[in-house]
Amino acid sequence: MDGNRLKEVWQALDDRLAGVDFEAIWPGFSPVDFALYTPLIMCFKGQISVKPASFMGNTALEYEGSCIAIWDMSYTVLEGGESLDRLAANLVHEMFHAFQHRQGDRRFAKDLELLLYPRDHVLTAWTARESEILAESALYQGEGLKEKAMESLRQVAAIREQKIRLSGGAATNEFRVETTEGLAEYAGYQSLGQLDAKLAARQLTRYRDQLIKGDYLFDIRRRCYFSGILLAVTVDKAGLPVAHDLRSEKTFWELLDIPPGPLEPLYEKELSLAASLIAAEQERRALLLADFRQRFPEKRPLKATIVGYDPMNLTRIDDFLISTHILMTEEGGSRETFTGPHLFLMEAGEERLVEAVFFERP
Repeated sequence: MDGNRLKEVWQALDDRLAGVDFEAIWPGFSPVDFALYTPLIMCFKGQISVKPASFMGNTALEYEGSCIAIWDMSYTVLEGGESLDRLAANLVHEMFHAFQHRQGDRRFAKDLELLLYPRDHVLTAWTARESEILAESALYQGEGLKEKAMESLRQVAAIREQKIRLSGGAATNEFRVETTEGLAEYAGYQSLGQLDAKLAARQLTRYRDQLIKGDYLFDIRRRCYFSGILLAVTVDKAGLPVAHDLRSEKTFWELLDIPPGPLEPLYEKELSLAASLIAAEQERRALLLADFRQRFPEKRPLKATIVGYDPMNLTRIDDFLISTHILMTEEGGSRETFTGPHLFLMEAGEERLVEAVFFERP
């Protein structure tokens, strides 16, 4: 994408965002500046310049003294007005992160700990049922809407009691992702509803479809984007407030304090399916690790600490960590950045301590 096209897209998005009522999405929420960028250039405040080295991924970050939203156009396909509306909503998601930062929200997920989330067939079966409930409840319409939504939330509450027990408390980390990412996605969805209500309705169906895909059962962080947005929509349909003080120490789910309702025990079919999905996931992980170990056979000792990473592109397999985008380490005050596919050996049971990195043979 050349500079002229980048500037044209930036202006089209700026026009759309000017029509969004941010206050209606969340009290106190307001837009921030945004930048679109490619590998070489960016458009910021309508002007083309060289892309800063600090711009990586789609996020909110500090730039020129304030928190702005950035979006990498390298992987963005634009096909007409709907795709521009979707992109505007994506920017609102990132702007909500800036709002969270400004408000002092500290309920971020412990991403590296999340990679150690236990895989147990009973825990997986409960998660699958929870996903089905949220996927259905977010699309409720018509008579008895509030009552049906509240009943679903009480079922989820009962399931989450089981998940916290079975996961040794690790499920609380899911609630943290729902709080930061799910609510940001909710803000984006609300803005899309203002821009194009029919498109927003289709987007809600897409969230549902993505949540109930078996692929996301073990990709905890991605799954919680969808469970978080669908939870917020269900809460809204139940007549409960979604907006709250972002300085709270409790997660969005914990703040709701939903009393658990009656819960049917897991059926044998649910348990059998969960066991099959875990077996398939373990096979996928074994093949992935074998591939990386074959590609990167040369081991270099590295007594370092992970200080930066892309949480969406990390996989932990036993004590091996696979990064496919970017990971930064620090050793003795010196930092090193690893971009692209890399294989690391972690100290046993540790989240951040790296023991070695593997390279291709020269």
